[in-house]
Amino acid sequence: MSCVFCTHIQPEQKLYESRYFFVVFDIAPIQEGHLLIISKAHRMNYRELNEEEIIDLNKLINQLIVLYEDRYHVGVSVIMNNGKQMDDNLHFHVHILPRYQDDAFWDHVEPKHHSFDLEDLKHSLNNKKM
Repeated sequence: MSCVFCTHIQPEQKLYESRYFFVVFDIAPIQEGHLLIISKAHRMNYRELNEEEIIDLNKLINQLIVLYEDRYHVGVSVIMNNGKQMDDNLHFHVHILPRYQDDAFWDHVEPKHHSFDLEDLKHSLNNKKM
């Protein structure tokens, strides 16, 4: 199967484009105004982005946060879909979600618990073994 982002996004769906990314409305929005920032290149992982792409992405995220906060007076959650847990037929993308004080966003989030070596993570971060 082909990547939806590479083959099914029509030019009229693109709300904005930077050099390396484009912005569209999410087709199944969690909240009105839910956007996706999608890499133009077929990248499956943030780690595949080069330095120019990372800078472009961060500038675009910042521009959208400023727009939402200053013009629409809402908060923003930025969620990156990346790597091994990517949905089928998609590539790397970032969700921009408008947030409201009373939106109950986290109230129904109940992921299946998995153990994680927190001590090793703390050690890796403190010793810069990333």
